[in-house]
Amino acid sequence: MNFTILPCPRAGSLDSGRGAGGAFLRTSDFIKGKGLVSSGRFSGRSRRCYGRTASFVAIFVILTSIHGRDYTFHIKCGLDSELNGSVSRAERKSKFLYPTFHMPIEFKDILDVFKERDLLLPKLNVLVPDAHFYETFAIQPGGEIAARPDFIGHGNQIAARSQFSDFLRLAFEKDCDLVLSPEYSCPWEVLTNALAHQSLPRAGKIWMLGCEAITSSNLQAVISAHPDVVWIHEPIPDDTSGFLDVLAYVTKAEGRTDGMKNVIVLQFKTQPMGGDTFERDHLICGERIYIWHNPQDNIRLISLICSEALTFDPAAAVNCRFDLHPYLIFHPQLNEDPRHPEIRPYRDRLFGWRVSDRIEVLTLNWARGFTLPNRASSQYGGSAIYTKSPEFELSDTRLEANHQKGLFYSFWHAHRTDLCFFSFDQHVFHYRMPKTLQDVPAVLAQRTGPEMLSLWHWDAQTGTWRDAVNADDGFAQLCGSFQQQGCDYCSNAPHKAVDRERLLTLSAGKLRRARDWHTVRNMDSFKAEADERSKRLTFTHEQAQASDEFRRGYLRRYIKLQMTVLANPANFPPTIQDLVGDWSLQPPSTTDGFRFNLVSRSARVQGATAIFLGLESPDSVHRLMDDLLRAWDKPEETRRLVIWYESPIAILCLHPPLFSITNGIELPASITHSTTP
Repeated sequence: MNFTILPCPRAGSLDSGRGAGGAFLRTSDFIKGKGLVSSGRFSGRSRRCYGRTASFVAIFVILTSIHGRDYTFHIKCGLDSELNGSVSRAERKSKFLYPTFHMPIEFKDILDVFKERDLLLPKLNVLVPDAHFYETFAIQPGGEIAARPDFIGHGNQIAARSQFSDFLRLAFEKDCDLVLSPEYSCPWEVLTNALAHQSLPRAGKIWMLGCEAITSSNLQAVISAHPDVVWIHEPIPDDTSGFLDVLAYVTKAEGRTDGMKNVIVLQFKTQPMGGDTFERDHLICGERIYIWHNPQDNIRLISLICSEALTFDPAAAVNCRFDLHPYLIFHPQLNEDPRHPEIRPYRDRLFGWRVSDRIEVLTLNWARGFTLPNRASSQYGGSAIYTKSPEFELSDTRLEANHQKGLFYSFWHAHRTDLCFFSFDQHVFHYRMPKTLQDVPAVLAQRTGPEMLSLWHWDAQTGTWRDAVNADDGFAQLCGSFQQQGCDYCSNAPHKAVDRERLLTLSAGKLRRARDWHTVRNMDSFKAEADERSKRLTFTHEQAQASDEFRRGYLRRYIKLQMTVLANPANFPPTIQDLVGDWSLQPPSTTDGFRFNLVSRSARVQGATAIFLGLESPDSVHRLMDDLLRAWDKPEETRRLVIWYESPIAILCLHPPLFSITNGIELPASITHSTTP
């Protein structure tokens, strides 16, 4: 097999130069290492930057044929930036770097392929820009993954077919607008059974199912066995080796002349996963990503299958026109690290745009604990909803209802984006959400964000998905790890998760120095890091070391405050002596302006603000006190503020002077009243 490498000039930065012999050798190794060709003769010239410290850069255009298709590839290669411009050929050969291999992608308007099949575009409810909700039914499966040169999917096929059969049964009954499953998850037998029994989405609905890997011949057999379905897909390679990674869009559409039809659009993954050679060596790559929209082209929908995120550049996807259309982006995955630095950048770019308030992303991964061959169990999860809904509802009631049903809020501060994580555990999620665009009078437009309606867990005894009372947020296990018997974490009703986070934030002195410190977006625990990492105190599924230590730092201070500082009456200063033996730590609330976390059990005396900082310098303690005195600028709001801290030999405290009503005593020690003789 012969192919040619051609130089691809870059205006203004590169100039013709002598070919670097090592470059062609290493490029050959790169191409062969990708399993694309077994032999070939290379020709063409490299291009080199001028300058003593400039990196060697070569850009090649490769023309070749893979799996019976013609491809044009662009590969950019370069040397380490620390090498200077006079490096030897041997150094070039040894130091040559090669980047991610980019497969070509065509963004295909779904209207064009429907026209080719004499079909009318369906009017999908999820893409209608009205003030109504759309409902989503999504499965986050778990278990062991099997991987062979012709297959990736469930290791336990019996359990998988049982779970997915019941999932599609419920999906048909619920009649949701979107039904979703992640990459490599839905067994083909389950889908074909649904076809045989006509248990399929109704008009205006769409199922988007990440299916188990399948060979070309087996996929052709599935298609041939269901001639009553209109199958839409790019040409299937006549290849006896490898497999296809398929996302199946299942919907209904009217024929131009012959009524309603069941339609299945198959989208093949276009980019193998990096960091591992298995998909590189066995995945048969597709070329198309379909752009869905309604006959009236408003909201659009695309799907990126897992590692397609590696090469997806929103700015370069000119056919998508993110500047003109609101978008819903579905990102199904089988991914041990969904926050990987090479996976998430497309979201950085999307939500860094001015138009990002009209973009929503839904990522759907497998549940934590899934296992790939010869790998440890995954710590993720990571399924999430990203949105900039301007009227996002952040009431305690909504946040708590979602929290109980496995949807946990964070604020992605770097991009001012609302980020709602799904429970990392195996569940089926049923939620509703306003449309990405609401083309209605302003008074009716309320994009309030997602609302979890129900949560389902798998009951192996009955072989069915059962309604779950509550999701496990992991907070009880975190508290239990400290083994502090008798410590009250306010874990039960009527306290909500946000109440507990306010209690821990105030008690640890981690609050923002502002009167509105208690609002969700002002608390550090609700702020996701730039890398999307959650630090929620009461949602502990994110086990990154920095997030775990963040939570434990809060809890260490809270536990010491409750179990050591307040347990000793000698630590109570005169300003709150009336609370000795009559105290309880409780979340601050609206009744006290979110200032008091130390309350009277008997309710006979006023509450107080109790903060413990641990081992801290006196200067830092005084700064915190001064900041809070300025923020809470009324004396009656701060007179019962106490900040405890540790020195190497004792527990010390700082508090405002004892409030007094006097006849001019300069340094009062108590509240006194003058009397008239």
